Amino acid sequence: MSDITIREMEQDEEFSAWFSELLSEEDAAEGTSSRVEDRYLVLSSEIGDWVGGLRYTLQGGVAHLVEVAVAPAERGQGHAHRLLAAFEERAASNGAHLVEFWTDDLRSESFLLAIGWRRVIARTGYIGGRDWYLMEKTIYPS
Repeated sequence: MSDITIREMEQDEEFSAWFSELLSEEDAAEGTSSRVEDRYLVLSSEIGDWVGGLRYTLQGGVAHLVEVAVAPAERGQGHAHRLLAAFEERAASNGAHLVEFWTDDLRSESFLLAIGWRRVIARTGYIGGRDWYLMEKTIYPS
C-alpha cells in the first residue's frame, strides 16, 4: 500500500468533476440524492450593473440560503426583500418544500414573520461568539 496523504485543496475543476461523478455513482447505486448544488440569483440594474445577489444550496427538497448581499449604495431600497422572494419562488420551482437560513441579525424578524418565516432555534455563542438563529419557511413545490 502506498502512502496516503490528506491535504486541503482549493477549488479545482479536475477534482470537482471526479468527486461529483463519484457521488452521482453512489446516489444511483443507493437510489438517493446527496448532491448539494451551489446556485446563485443575481440582481442587476437596467444597464446590467450588479446590484446584489444571493447564493443558496438545494438538497433533497430543502433550499438553504447561504449568503445574500446588496451593494452599499443600493441598500435600503428593498432589494434584499426582492432577492428573498425570488429565492423562495426559485426554490419552489425546483421542488423544494422548505427554505431556511442562519442569521445573526434579527432586525428583519417582524418582516420575516409577516411573510411566513419562523425562528426554529437560537444558538448562543455560535459563529464568531455571536448568537445565531435558524429561520425557516414551508413552501409548496410548483
